[in-house]
Amino acid sequence: MQQRNKVQLINEYIDNNIGTEVTPQNIADAVSCTIQTVYNFIRSNPNRFTKVQRGIFKIESAQNSMFLNSDSTI
Repeated sequence: MQQRNKVQLINEYIDNNIGTEVTPQNIADAVSCTIQTVYNFIRSNPNRFTKVQRGIFKIESAQNSMFLNSDSTI
């Protein structure tokens, strides 16, 4: 399985489980990848996860790609 497919599978899983508290092992089991791949994904996408306690993360919704400046312009 290629890295791109793993990332896509993880993205699909977390998009379907927003607001759920999970462990990296739960995600690895669900998408059939290694736990190290999940940890790398979490480190690369910190805006998608909030750490609840050691080894448990809450899945957050994807942020909008548009950002407002301090003067409320895009």
